[in-house]
Amino acid sequence: MRSFFRHRAIAAVLLSVSVLLFFVLLTGANHAPQVGRYRMAVVTRNSFADIYVIDTVTGVVKYLGKDEGKPFEAVSGK
Repeated sequence: MRSFFRHRAIAAVLLSVSVLLFFVLLTGANHAPQVGRYRMAVVTRNSFADIYVIDTVTGVVKYLGKDEGKPFEAVSGK
């Protein structure tokens, strides 16, 4: 009787591991473009917020003040 429960427990563990592995492989990366290229930093002073965007690939830091709403390439950087 113990052997039956042991085999059943091993089968349940193997099934759980295989389902988890299948789920991870199914939802994994699909060679999409790089995610996380830009990093945003917000500095608040009194009731005003300064927003900086950092391109983590090139190291360019851009201030979004009057240029808010423009594409990243159109904003002047430091």
